[in-house]
Amino acid sequence: MTSLQYLHGQPITAQGMFLCAVIRALHQHHACKMHPQWIGLITATLPYMGRVLRRVVASVTLQLCRNLDNLLHQYRYETGLTDTRPQWMALCIPPDLILTVLEGVTAIIHYCLLDPTSQYHQLQVSVDQKHLAEARSGILSILHTIMSSVTLLWSVLHQADSSDKPAAASAASTSNINLGSTKNLRQQILELLGPISMNHGAHFMAAIAYVWNERKQVKTPVRNKVIPSASEEQLLLVELVRSVSAMRTETVMQTVKEVLKQPPAIAKDKKHLSLEVCMLQFFYAYVQRIPVSSLVDSWPSLLALLKDSVSLGLPAPGQFLILGVLNEFILKNPNLESKKDQRELQDVTHKVVEAIGTIAGSSLEQTTWLRRNLEVKASPQIVVDGANLEADVEGSSIVDDEWRLSKKNFIDVAMLTDVGDRCVRQVLAHLLDMVFYSDEKERVIPLLVNIMHYVVPYLRNHSAHNAPSYRACIQLLSSLSGYQYTRRAWKKEAFDLFMDHTFFQMDSSCVSQDAELEQRAMLLKRLAFTIYSSEVDQYQKYLPDIQERLVEALRLPQVPILHAQVFLFFRVLLLRMSPQHLTSLWPTMITELVQVFLLMEQELTADEDISRTSGPSVAGLETTYSGGNGFSTSYNSQRWLNLYLSACKLLDLALALPPESLPQFQMYRWAFIPEASDDSGLEVRRQGTHQREFKPYVVRLAKLLRKRAKKNPEEDCSTRTLSWEPGHLTLTLYVIRSMEQLLPFFNLLSQVFNSKASYRTGPAYSHNAADASFPGHKEGHKLESQKVFWSRARQNIEEMVEKDFLEGLIKT
Repeated sequence: MTSLQYLHGQPITAQGMFLCAVIRALHQHHACKMHPQWIGLITATLPYMGRVLRRVVASVTLQLCRNLDNLLHQYRYETGLTDTRPQWMALCIPPDLILTVLEGVTAIIHYCLLDPTSQYHQLQVSVDQKHLAEARSGILSILHTIMSSVTLLWSVLHQADSSDKPAAASAASTSNINLGSTKNLRQQILELLGPISMNHGAHFMAAIAYVWNERKQVKTPVRNKVIPSASEEQLLLVELVRSVSAMRTETVMQTVKEVLKQPPAIAKDKKHLSLEVCMLQFFYAYVQRIPVSSLVDSWPSLLALLKDSVSLGLPAPGQFLILGVLNEFILKNPNLESKKDQRELQDVTHKVVEAIGTIAGSSLEQTTWLRRNLEVKASPQIVVDGANLEADVEGSSIVDDEWRLSKKNFIDVAMLTDVGDRCVRQVLAHLLDMVFYSDEKERVIPLLVNIMHYVVPYLRNHSAHNAPSYRACIQLLSSLSGYQYTRRAWKKEAFDLFMDHTFFQMDSSCVSQDAELEQRAMLLKRLAFTIYSSEVDQYQKYLPDIQERLVEALRLPQVPILHAQVFLFFRVLLLRMSPQHLTSLWPTMITELVQVFLLMEQELTADEDISRTSGPSVAGLETTYSGGNGFSTSYNSQRWLNLYLSACKLLDLALALPPESLPQFQMYRWAFIPEASDDSGLEVRRQGTHQREFKPYVVRLAKLLRKRAKKNPEEDCSTRTLSWEPGHLTLTLYVIRSMEQLLPFFNLLSQVFNSKASYRTGPAYSHNAADASFPGHKEGHKLESQKVFWSRARQNIEEMVEKDFLEGLIKT
């Protein structure tokens, strides 16, 4: 067959030149009108091929698939559906060529895969079953290529049917290819696939899985999804399978289970293709789109599939998809009528969740061989998503060259930990609540205890490389806490984590110099974080006790680390308490804010006096004295700078929130913010005497900081500018190394309100600015627009305040 010379004594069909002539004829795109005759020749001579049957049918089928692909690409190019030009452009195309090619492929495949006598009723020769078996094997080995071409045609038909009829007709008139009746083409596709799915279901579904992988999105925009969203072309595969009458829901489940247990050997060129994962991705999308009645009726088959999948040792992404399938079933059918079915559902849920928990804990190691204490391995974690898992792993330097994604292979543990944690976090709490009834909640506790065994080590580790898993685990704990019955499983561990001295730190490099004061500051910070994590006014009845504790903390002199936490607490109260409940607290907040600004002014003035009397060589030295608690106090130390920053952030928050949320602050606003041109230094005549006009603290501090910045050019921040936006925090620094870094903030506040326009608007500046952000809105929509604006603004503000609880983390 390989020789192109004529061989005496061999039939024509066995001659190499015969097959070569057929392939060359089918390859000639300028002679498309002859293709139907060549296809008819091949289909008529199939019973006479003998021992070369496999070679002929495989070669001809592949060429016909290539022709079909190119015709479809040409149609899409000529109708404007794509900008990619096909390899060749066919001319003089018969009107029914696509249907003819599809019919020829159908005849060849059905001859090899089905009983030939059903098609050729008057065979003159007997067909050797050995040759037929070889041909069947050859067709099954290229079934994924055939399916790729068929599904491409299905996609083109879908686009043609769903597009605007006049526009589609106009576009089709510009193409040399006539699709003809899309209904006839669809029917021919189903006639081709129906018998294949009925007699070779496993190979059919394996081919679907292969094409599913081909049709995935090139780049997934969302990288934090455990189970990737299916592309539009992938969803057409689901529609195609649902259209095949032989593939009922129960049959699909049984066939998928067969593919998972023994995947057919196809696509050997795809080294890293996990057929099982692709099959489960398809099945997950299939389950999402079938009616609830079909899913309920097929529960026995689905249960068998879930049970076998857990015991098969599938790749980790496959385990995630199994959990997703289980979750979809429970969402669609939360209650099973039979108690036996419900118990089986609970058992398989237990096994699936345990398997995911084991994957989520794959980045943990034992600290000692005697005690089973787990901690996070010191290795970087890579955030991946389900769709691009293979590509991400192949591109990673930590993966061995012989890495293969198969059911016996173990993917790099650090890479999968984050995905497993997020998978558990997204579905676990709701899943368990739906599966276990109210009188069976006790059965959930042992499972949750096992999960928490893997979760807690990630929450103890505050290193940067553990951040993805830390975030996923803390969200899992948050979702579990929403169900009362789960408290026993996490209460002790959560309280221990909350009381840990590194709870707010992202590293453990901080060493305490005064343990008692730091402990009190951390307790105050934990209380603030607890209130921040609550609903509005949830702790309102405890406000008198909270206020008393804050006043006690403020009574301690020269303790900036403690007072800085008080200002953070003030900000949390502004966000979590209604204005009417904070009336008694405002005098304290204003007094402490004034005290800090006076302290800053004193520091800057003293520095200016030292510079004036002693020369610039000693300017900027720290002002120190012995405080009332016996410790040496330096107003320029880092702790005092943290206090200054915390106080400024309180003022920033008070100005960012809408005036109606802080009515009490409006009475004190004049002391901090200029209401008119206060920076001129003019004298005004009041009651017949000359008095210098009062300058707000912001103006005074801005002036002093500008003078200081000029004397320290290396720390001059006067050239840095900030922009004012209503409803947004201006001060987004998390740490400062000198007071000069606050100069842009004070400059902005001195200027943005220091105008006649802002003076006329008065305290409602922010509110009016919010209105201005909705030009052209009618009066009826203005109030609703303002509500949306302030709701989004408040959410952004709360996210910024939340970051202030972290320590030692570089924030952007």
